[in-house]
Order: sequence, then structure tokens, then C-alpha cells
Amino acid sequence: MVPLDYSERRQEELKKRKTRRRRCCSVRCLKAPMHMFTFFYWLSGVALVTTGAWTLMFENEYSVLLGSSWFLIIVGLMIGTGGLIMIVCLCGCYGVVKEHRYFLVSIEGDLDKTTIDRMNEYGSVDAVKESFDLLQQRHKCCGGLSYASWNTTLWKQMPENENLSVPESCCKTMTPFCGKRDHPSNIYHLGCISKLSEYFREHVFILGMISVLLSSFQLIGILLSSCMVRLVDYY
Repeated sequence: MVPLDYSERRQEELKKRKTRRRRCCSVRCLKAPMHMFTFFYWLSGVALVTTGAWTLMFENEYSVLLGSSWFLIIVGLMIGTGGLIMIVCLCGCYGVVKEHRYFLVSIEGDLDKTTIDRMNEYGSVDAVKESFDLLQQRHKCCGGLSYASWNTTLWKQMPENENLSVPESCCKTMTPFCGKRDHPSNIYHLGCISKLSEYFREHVFILGMISVLLSSFQLIGILLSSCMVRLVDYY
């Protein structure tokens, strides 16, 4: 049989705990932050899907020049994470950040190994030609390590390109046959590998920061939910 005085002391102690919690953090006080978190959590999913879709639609011109598919995997993970907010985001964002870290370490080596292979497909694969032309004109570069990289490609060995040292997209001012050897001052001399590396690093960094920022919403939600669960147990 529990003594009456012990039971009364226990009830009094519980009342004091409830009073303290009402002052600092009550269920009612947490409802507004939880509603705000839910709204921002929904927005985070929209932001992930929108950012991923925008990257695929408008910032994906050079992915064909990569030997691996890490960039597309990262973007795909972002879209999948946004679409499956409640389930995937906790694991997906963490995985995306890890992939970013590996990607940043290996990107230059990957570009060095695959750029020449893609250059050999220039003129025979339309997607590769379009990507290289856009890359060289937009970033004012030419070839792999330098403009001279074109001299050892299959493109150079084609009969119609014997008198050309570089494709026309390497020219500062694009005109028919502007890539001839007698116009060396009209072509970009800097190679495109360094430009590509910088391009992908910038975009991966942006995607990584967005993922880390949105992942922080998950931590806030866990903390708020844990606090509410503990408070509900007392009421």
C-alpha cells in the first residue's frame, strides 16, 4: 500500500514539473513552430525538385563530356529526395553530400581521362559536337589541355578537316574555315578541362549547400517532434 503522504508528494512534484514546462515550453507554444516547420519542410521539397529540374533542363549541356554519371546521379537524388520528402530526404540529402565529396575529389581525373575520348567522337556524334561547340564558345576555351589537343584526334584525321587545326567553335569570331592554321590569333588557346572542372565544382557546391541547408530542416523537425512527444506524456 502506497503511503498517502508519498502519493501527495508525487502529485505535487508532477504539478511543479507541468508548471515549469508551461512557463518555458508547452504543447500550445510548440504548435506554431511545428506548423511553420511543416510549411518550410514542404517548401524544401519543392525547392529540391525545382533545383534538380532546372539543372537538368538548363545546366546539363556538358554532362555528355563526363565519363561517369556522378553529376546526373546527384541531380537525380535531389529530385527523388524532393518528391519523397518524408522518407527519402533524411537519407537522400546525406547521400548526396557524400557523393558531392567524392565527386569533387575525382572530377579532374575523370575529365582528363574522358575528354580526349569525347573529342574523338566530335564530328560523328551530334550530342558531343553540340556540347563541345557550346563549351568552347561559352567558356572561351579550345580542346582538352590546350587547343593543340585537337591535332591528335580522329576529327583531325577526317579528310574534310585536314586544313583545319581546330573546330570553328574554337574561333573568337566564328566564320567558315576560321580554324585554319593561318589564323592562330583568332582561336582560343586555353584548354577546356580546367573550365569544365571549375564549372562542375561550382554547380556541385551549390547543390551541396542546398542539400545541407534543407537537411537542417530535418534536424529542427526531429527536435520539435521529440519535445512535443515528451510534453504530451506529461498531459
